[in-house]
Amino acid sequence: MKVLSEKEFFNQIAPQWDNRCKPDAGKVRFLLSKLNIKRCDRILDIGTGTGVLIPFIREKSICSRIVGIDYSEGMINIAKQKFSNKRNLDFQLLDIEKEEIEGRFHHIILYSMFPHLQKKTETIKKLIENNLFPGGNILIAHTQSRDYLNKVHDQKETDMRKAHLIEVERQAQIFKNASLNVVEAFENDQYYYLLLQKKKKYSHVLS
Repeated sequence: MKVLSEKEFFNQIAPQWDNRCKPDAGKVRFLLSKLNIKRCDRILDIGTGTGVLIPFIREKSICSRIVGIDYSEGMINIAKQKFSNKRNLDFQLLDIEKEEIEGRFHHIILYSMFPHLQKKTETIKKLIENNLFPGGNILIAHTQSRDYLNKVHDQKETDMRKAHLIEVERQAQIFKNASLNVVEAFENDQYYYLLLQKKKKYSHVLS
């Protein structure tokens, strides 16, 4: 049996995704509350898929500029169809580990996609340096436990078997060792998330 790549898997399952994978609204709202989204903030949704998070982000601020990015053509095409009549919303087909993202944002969200990154720390650091405003946040978030997600990925007949999460405190320490500012790291049997922030630059005036 041919082993599918992750991208091939997501392209194949895209038409059934919204019926098979319905988000827990309460959990998603809890995770987004960590960001303190303000009116008209710019938000980047990485691994947007079919745009699962978009309605929840728009609840927080209807006029926010939202950019959804995914490397699956199938997922992006469905997202564009679903939200074709919405303003301040743009979907882009892009692989964040191989291509550059244009613009800066107040918040960057990686929902249910972090373990699929090959170069995790390098990618997060690049996003913070190139695409986040000073004082902005990156939220890495899952609405399931690490053990559950790792078991699900292990069962896939794809190269998704490599897509594992490690203990959240160990992941936080890896980020800290790379000089990244980890604000919060938490996991239990319901959630796994890390919140990072880009430090603000202060100018010192000598008197």
